[in-house]
Amino acid sequence: MNLVYRGKTKDVYDNGEDGLRLIFSDRVTKNAAGEIDPGGNTVAESTAPGQGEACLLMASAIFEELAEKNGVFTHMIAYDLPSLSMDVRRGTMFNPGIEWIARWVCTGSFLRRYGMVPGVHDGMRFADPVFEITLKDDAAGDPLIVPSALVALGVVDARTMNALLDSNAKAMQAIHAMFAARDLDLWDIKIEWALDAKGAPMLIDEVSPGCCRAFDMKTKKRVSGIELAERFRR
Repeated sequence: MNLVYRGKTKDVYDNGEDGLRLIFSDRVTKNAAGEIDPGGNTVAESTAPGQGEACLLMASAIFEELAEKNGVFTHMIAYDLPSLSMDVRRGTMFNPGIEWIARWVCTGSFLRRYGMVPGVHDGMRFADPVFEITLKDDAAGDPLIVPSALVALGVVDARTMNALLDSNAKAMQAIHAMFAARDLDLWDIKIEWALDAKGAPMLIDEVSPGCCRAFDMKTKKRVSGIELAERFRR
């Protein structure tokens, strides 16, 4: 297989007519302060043993359950933990790329943006999930964008945007329920969509420890990395 793209934490290979093959690695990213951070933009010099397996383990479990129990279409065709590989369907990507975020609790960048609002504090729970969309642009800091702007700029047509909004809300609520079933309190999560061969929404990339914040419902302690992925082992 020919290497198509070497990402920060995954390598993408051409898998012929079947699509693409993702190879998960133990590479991790770091932030501007030099700290290991799944949301960072620089690949760390050292690796984190077990990171690749953890990401594939959690992503494959979530993709399977979304497809089987919730009717959410994903790009996953098959996966193999020993080889750290996932075979996926090809999808039409948006230009620029788009990331979708759901928040059930106020924290992180959301708190930094809106902390000036009276009464807003870290850990504040929302009555309903807050959905956000960002453009994938490291240099610009992945700026927020509203759906109408994506349509106006020609990134997504209006009909497709409506379908994406519906599919995203459905998938996010299903994922939240999966975490709850494992005694995990999901605070926020980031996922990515593309379009399948028929132009319908298709969940892509991965849903893994680096994409979310989750806490144990009993101890209230954060659960992350390999520990979080193990909650999804079947």
